[in-house]
Amino acid sequence: MARKLGQIIARGASTWLVRVYLGRDPQTGTRKYHNQIIQGSFREAQRFLNLKLQQRDNGRVSRAAVMSLNQLLDQWLTDVVKARARPSTFKDYETLLRLHIGPVLGNRLIGTISQIDIQSLYARMFERSLSARTIEYTNAVLESAFLQAVRWKMLAEDPCVGVDLPRVKRKEMEALSVEECRRFLEVAEKSRWFPLLALALTTGMRPSEYLALKWPDIDWQRGTASVWRTIQVAGSEWTFDDTKRKRSRRIVKLQNFVLKALRALKEAQESGTLNDS
Repeated sequence: MARKLGQIIARGASTWLVRVYLGRDPQTGTRKYHNQIIQGSFREAQRFLNLKLQQRDNGRVSRAAVMSLNQLLDQWLTDVVKARARPSTFKDYETLLRLHIGPVLGNRLIGTISQIDIQSLYARMFERSLSARTIEYTNAVLESAFLQAVRWKMLAEDPCVGVDLPRVKRKEMEALSVEECRRFLEVAEKSRWFPLLALALTTGMRPSEYLALKWPDIDWQRGTASVWRTIQVAGSEWTFDDTKRKRSRRIVKLQNFVLKALRALKEAQESGTLNDS
């Protein structure tokens, strides 16, 4: 294969080094190449070379050849995720990528990262006893970043496609029995937090939902609570936000004893007689 087009160099029985010529560095005059190890047959290596040559002609390989994965992730987090996601989601993504992706693949050029690299990363995470759910979530975040690179025309395909994930074991939900609920409420009734605990136990709301309720959300006549906002934490700052999904907005029926406890709490707040007992 001519040097200026590309090369396929044997590195083992079924291992090939594919090199795509990208031109010369304008400052140093040295040749620049995109290098990729391919496992498989010669035909598969040839197919990969043809694809990269086509990408080079489109200008994609040259852009991918100068950007590391860490640079891509930083740009994606700043330009895309931060503008669209909740602060807590942004923080989760940033932490996940910093802990699990950056130390292993962060310094690699994005055009050199293949499915086998990502598969190896997940295998190492699994060996470190990280849960299948964590690996699944990591893959979802990383795949979103690579898909953005495809939309930015920096890559032709997402290398996360075709990666096998460990099976996620779904835990069966456990709920308190009627007797356990009764005993819990008997003890909780002695606490100033009884209205909140009773609300949480009897409605099935998420903590971010019942902690975000305000008095105008309670319909005293109908005995309901309107769920349409959540409370989120990012660092040391708490903020209110709309529910993440439209279907999460709903009207929740409140039991009479919960309404009574909430009304007593409201009256105590208004009269200034609320105590810390």
